[in-house]
Amino acid sequence: MIAEAKTLTFEMEVNDPIHGFIRLSKTEQKIIDTHAFQRLRRIKQLSGGHFVYPTAEHTRFGHSLGTMFIASLLGRRILEQLDLDSDRLDELRLAALLHDIGHGPFSHVFEEVLLEHRGMNHEDVTEWVIKKSRIGDILDDNGYSKERIARLVRGTLKDRVDLVLGSLVAGQVDADKLDYLIRDSFYCGVSYGLVDFHRLIDSLEVSDELVLEFALAARGALEAFLVARYEMFMNVYFHKTVRSVEVMLVQLMSAADEPLGLTRFSSPDEFLALDDVSMISQIRRLDPQDSEDTREASRLMKMLDCRVLYKSAFEKILHTPDRFVSKLLTKKKVCESIQEEIATRADVPVEAVIVDVPSLPSVPYNPLQEKPMEVNIFEMIEGQKVSHYLSEFSKIGDVMRGYFDVIRVYTTPQYRLQVGRAARSIFREVPESALIHM
Repeated sequence: MIAEAKTLTFEMEVNDPIHGFIRLSKTEQKIIDTHAFQRLRRIKQLSGGHFVYPTAEHTRFGHSLGTMFIASLLGRRILEQLDLDSDRLDELRLAALLHDIGHGPFSHVFEEVLLEHRGMNHEDVTEWVIKKSRIGDILDDNGYSKERIARLVRGTLKDRVDLVLGSLVAGQVDADKLDYLIRDSFYCGVSYGLVDFHRLIDSLEVSDELVLEFALAARGALEAFLVARYEMFMNVYFHKTVRSVEVMLVQLMSAADEPLGLTRFSSPDEFLALDDVSMISQIRRLDPQDSEDTREASRLMKMLDCRVLYKSAFEKILHTPDRFVSKLLTKKKVCESIQEEIATRADVPVEAVIVDVPSLPSVPYNPLQEKPMEVNIFEMIEGQKVSHYLSEFSKIGDVMRGYFDVIRVYTTPQYRLQVGRAARSIFREVPESALIHM
């Protein structure tokens, strides 16, 4: 067992419905008590998920604590094998605790707007907040490097051992995913995301080449993890009504960006003033008579208040092994050209047609591996570890390699019939293998 350093003397504990009591060090407690971290209480984990699953009101605050808890279990398992001291465990816990500190209102929904207007994602903002806010001062004052913690969160440290540690927070089967699958499943009241994370952690080892591998004996738990992730994305995260709400929230924030300057923050304090509650309050105060943007923002706000949502008129699920194909499908100009063609054929206003293509790897992606869509496993043969890929032993692992895209066409209720007909005719004209050329 690795010895606990002075910094891992726990000062308090909090009761979590997923993991039970989570113990906190003095430094962790100080960070949690900052305005920056308390703000996560006001950011919903699933943005529009509660429109479909009424109890999915949980926040990034609880998820961050849960991620730290699982990262600590992973760290104890791996650090002992690497013969590292407990200072690395401290850093790993802090990185996990802070991994979502840069999320804006409604989590990934704001990120879509921020990418469009500033070219920044939540990881960019996370690094910035850690370095430039009170959190960075707390880290420095307590003997940690805020630069190192920020880079550990992003997985940009160059040392091979640090890359292994970073992958425990942001990797293929990491603390983040293990917590959110279980937590989101619990709060949504569904059973898709149930994962035996203790079995996965107990089977995890580091190879001589510093590659994380799971024991072949844990194949069942790995397969269950991959299926759980797929099912949660299909039935919760990419649920047609959840995505309808999120599409509308993106449009709402985009319309309100110019009058309210939502993405024009220049300091951490300005960014940290943004949360679900404050943003909605600002939008509610807009005068719809001021401009076209305020009128559009007010219109969308009223629709969401009354749960008058865009309707899915067409849906197609594609699986592809090629990340280039997957990225191409999400290009704005590609979607805009399809929207224009559908609107023309349906004889409806082009703004009444929205093509939504959320995309991600079925098997978690690891760009540092020779085969990034594979999960590394090992078996013991005559006392020696022999490395393999999960797909060699698992039909599930083989089938789920690659990316999946859920292509949907949304419209307002009055245009649903004609937009659906137009979308079906357009997508039927193109062979599935050639959809990437659209």
